[in-house]
Amino acid sequence: MKPVRRHHFTLIEMIVVLAIMVIAIAVVAAAFRGDSPQIVLENATLELEAYLAQVRYRAAETGRDYVIKYPFGGKELIASPDYSREELETIELENVTTVEELKFRIPENCTMITESGAEKQLAQEQRLEIFRFYPDGGGSAANRPVMKCEKLSRSFDISFLTGRLTVSEEDFSETYVDPGTIEETVTENEAITVI
Repeated sequence: MKPVRRHHFTLIEMIVVLAIMVIAIAVVAAAFRGDSPQIVLENATLELEAYLAQVRYRAAETGRDYVIKYPFGGKELIASPDYSREELETIELENVTTVEELKFRIPENCTMITESGAEKQLAQEQRLEIFRFYPDGGGSAANRPVMKCEKLSRSFDISFLTGRLTVSEEDFSETYVDPGTIEETVTENEAITVI
């Protein structure tokens, strides 16, 4: 009877096999897990806070109001100095190529709305004012934005005196009203004739 020959793995072969298994498990786990909405929203919030701090600093540095606007169908926020119509005409006459804009890109799987739903009434080429920062460090939120990522949402507000950002986690699914769904009823007592 012939003895059965057993194959003994060397230490190097075992290490290679284990390394391949670990890499395969890591790739499969990453493919199934993806980034959770909580992580995406947390990262987007931190990036937005950094962006707002940059815009606030720019307002103080230039001595001019900076306005952050949300464009029609936008996936970004755009901040630029608040110029009057006359100042813009002067800039055009002096052949200044562009007005400086600071942009914040909203993550792909997140959306931004306002608490009032004002963004739904934007027409092509229009922009909705979201935040305004003043040179003295203060600020305001003309339309409080809400960033949503799946079922999670965070709202952002600015302190008028200090320009401090307040972030709150709230469920806006019940309080958010689509402006197109409001039906206005007028009773005879409320009716006013307009001439």
